Amino acid sequence: MDRRHLRWMIPAAGGVLAVVVSIVLVLQDSGNAACAATPPLPRDPVVEGVRGGSASYYSTNRNGMCNLGAPSSDGYAAIGPAEWAGGAACGSILAVTGPNGQTTNVQVVDQCPSCPAGKIDLSKAAFARIGDVSSGIIKITYGTVRDPVLPGPLKVRAKGGTGYSSLSVVLDNHGNRLSTVELQAGAGWTPLKHNTDNTWTGPSGLTGPVTLRVTDVAGHQVTLTGVALGASAFQQTGTLMYSPAPPSPSPSPSPSAAPSSAAPVPVEAAVTSAVPVC
Repeated sequence: MDRRHLRWMIPAAGGVLAVVVSIVLVLQDSGNAACAATPPLPRDPVVEGVRGGSASYYSTNRNGMCNLGAPSSDGYAAIGPAEWAGGAACGSILAVTGPNGQTTNVQVVDQCPSCPAGKIDLSKAAFARIGDVSSGIIKITYGTVRDPVLPGPLKVRAKGGTGYSSLSVVLDNHGNRLSTVELQAGAGWTPLKHNTDNTWTGPSGLTGPVTLRVTDVAGHQVTLTGVALGASAFQQTGTLMYSPAPPSPSPSPSPSAAPSSAAPVPVEAAVTSAVPVC
């Protein structure tokens, strides 16, 4: 072949490749709009009844009025009688935001008899996460978390049977406020009475393990079978009060770049086969 022809063909091939590359880049850039839809973020907690108030702090390692034992984490709180609601608030979770803009979750474990509505006592560690400890009292906003992340399956303490005048049940790790706790009696269910000390009490003279049906204010309901009586410590069940929030889907991996080819590619092929890269 004439060398003069070769000298002209090489630049021509380079021109074709340059056109191909520029078209592919344009297609990739315009395709990014279709790739812009990002996977949904993890579900944000729903905080209900948000109101303003104030918080001080305290520390305890004792059993509070909710009868949940010593706090199992450093995120706990005591609330006043109005919000205590006869013990109904026991075990629920509050989201508290302080003057530094940070929010921390705390479990209601105790009553603060002298606290008016809007005033709560936080654990010192929780207080320090949202404000300056040296302030003593800080302004806050707070509300009740619906369907908070659960620390684990339900725990239950059931006193009853021989030597007890009545059945007495305390539950923990339920997240939302509880609405009813029922005892299976034959083919039916007997509701237990909720008391201001967060115990659910029922009939006496029971023998052997019992079955309980637990319902919360959000409508979640579970049944606990084989609950032993007479134990002074909490029994760990394998039952979650509700399923955790679905995890956020992981983004699909980006497709690997196609290996480059030294051979010229027709422009028409590049247009029809180019795939947007996310």
